[in-house]
Parts: sequence; structure tokens; C-alpha cells
Amino acid sequence: MKKPLSAARPARPSWVRVWAWPLGLGLVTASGLVAALVWGGRGHLWAWFALGLPVAVMARFAGFGARRSHG
Repeated sequence: MKKPLSAARPARPSWVRVWAWPLGLGLVTASGLVAALVWGGRGHLWAWFALGLPVAVMARFAGFGARRSHG
């Protein structure tokens, strides 16, 4: 007898669903801050990307790039 799809994978804890993206963005941002302070050249390139990523995500969810359905 086959298991249903929901039973095939254990469900993630609720804290993982809530905090995965914020923690990831925080780690990327922290690495960008360290790169800006410690390394030159490519470190500055990484810093621009890593510090700009959270701003882009916030702009996306603030509505500048969000899709809205008009019903």
C-alpha cells in the first residue's frame, strides 16, 4: 500500500517556515558587512550585492515589483 504524499515527507517545524528567509538574508547581509570592512576588490563587489539584496527584497514586497491581481 502506498503512503500519501503528505506522509512521505515529515513536515518542517513552524519556526523554520517563519524564520528561514530572514535568517538567510541576515547572514548574507552580515557577510557583506564583513567583506566591506576586511577585503578590497572582489570583497567590495560582494558587499554591494549582499547589502543591496535585502533592499531589493524589501522593495519587492513593499509593492514596487509585486504583482497585484485586480479582480
